[in-house]
Amino acid sequence: MAPPVAELKAMTDAFDGIDRLAEGAPRTDGAPNFRRMPGFPLFGTGQTTIEGFEKCLEPVIKKYGDEKHIFWVNLRQEPVVYVNNKPFTARDPKNVNFHLEINNPEECSAMETDFAEEIRKRGEDFKYYKDQFGEHPEERATNEELTEKLTGVTTINEIYAAIKDKVPKLEPIRIPMNQENSPAEENFDQIVAMLKDTTASCPVIFNCQAGISRTTTAIVIAGLVKELQLTRELDRMRGIVPDDILDALKKKKLGLPGIDIEVQEDRNAMQMGEFEVIKELLAAFPNAKVAKAQVDKLIDLAAPPPRGTGVENIRECIIESKMTFDVSSDDWQTYLKNKIMNNIERYFYLIVFAMYVREVGPKGFPQTFKQFMDANSNLRDMIAEGRGKLEWERKIPDEKLEELKTLLSAADFKENMGKIIKRIYELSWDMFGDLPRGHHKNNSMHKLASKTMIEILPANLAAFVEKKCGSLAGTPDFFDVIGQVSWYEPEA
Repeated sequence: MAPPVAELKAMTDAFDGIDRLAEGAPRTDGAPNFRRMPGFPLFGTGQTTIEGFEKCLEPVIKKYGDEKHIFWVNLRQEPVVYVNNKPFTARDPKNVNFHLEINNPEECSAMETDFAEEIRKRGEDFKYYKDQFGEHPEERATNEELTEKLTGVTTINEIYAAIKDKVPKLEPIRIPMNQENSPAEENFDQIVAMLKDTTASCPVIFNCQAGISRTTTAIVIAGLVKELQLTRELDRMRGIVPDDILDALKKKKLGLPGIDIEVQEDRNAMQMGEFEVIKELLAAFPNAKVAKAQVDKLIDLAAPPPRGTGVENIRECIIESKMTFDVSSDDWQTYLKNKIMNNIERYFYLIVFAMYVREVGPKGFPQTFKQFMDANSNLRDMIAEGRGKLEWERKIPDEKLEELKTLLSAADFKENMGKIIKRIYELSWDMFGDLPRGHHKNNSMHKLASKTMIEILPANLAAFVEKKCGSLAGTPDFFDVIGQVSWYEPEA
């Protein structure tokens, strides 16, 4: 439950490093990460400045000005107000690094109105915290409260109203989506309800704080509906346009890599989302294969270059986080493990939603996605039980360590050190053979080598190393352990 408005603190929305667009990509002043998904009337951005709203709308109106609606979808659960023309979020002072989670759009808007009034009541010295980029939420803010002169406060709804006077076809909608978790089933339904009676070329602009994770996810969800709409519109042209031309157009616009189109590049299985729970889904539901191919195509289009124009690949980020997990400290691993499982769940839900769109969409969506999930509740059980089915701890098999333990327990063990080091690295390489080359793989191998070296230490060497390097539970660096072992001399 959110604290009283009088207790809320303000924090900047923008932060250093918010811009994730590729070098050379076009940028829009006041609209971080504004981009269009190739081939679709779908746009994404971070929270804009007041001027940034209209700058985003300019290319949309220019290209899609004949459409009946232009949707602007705010995906934020957290209340946002504009102070001195810049966006700020309302934060709980007891948990200032985390966003408030308000799932009801009307409640969130009401809190924004109340918070704007509260800021006015606090006088001309506007106090706020500065947000900053951090992988872990605990790193996302400074503890220093800053001050600037208050020149104006407004709410998002007031900004929308002013823009709507100039652009009457603008339709602002709020679909609160959680920043850390997979979208709720209701979120999928809200996007379907918005789009199902529109044309394939009806434009949508999605925004969250930075325009990265939630925005990319929503773009992929909308892309699945848009492809259904495009299929319908092309089918209506049958008999008007020659079949061979129409079929070629459908293949170009809607063809799926690995299904209709040959895959040109060879990617790692984990990069392609072949997690255990996804393989279970594909085995249990034959139509999931095509659905996965469709989701993968859209994820790649919404990803950074060279495949897309976006700022995050929401499938490949899972294995990237896993590689970071493999080399992180225990406290970081707790956070990363939860993040990885949430992102696997999101990927699973996107594939299931694609199955739903392909099955229910052609009938006009008589059944909501939530109802579809109710009718197939085994899917909820599958992801609840399978989201954590990942190899969290890689360990060299015990039988392969016996030779190393023997070499290290020998009286002349120092003569064996070269062979021990070489063999540990060979085994570590084998254990991470599925990872692509790079610093993540190197770091993962190095950490496993450290753990393995500690595991094979005989009692006398373990006691000596712990005395010199500190607790072995903290996994001292491999080279530190090797150095201390090399210096060891038995007591006379």
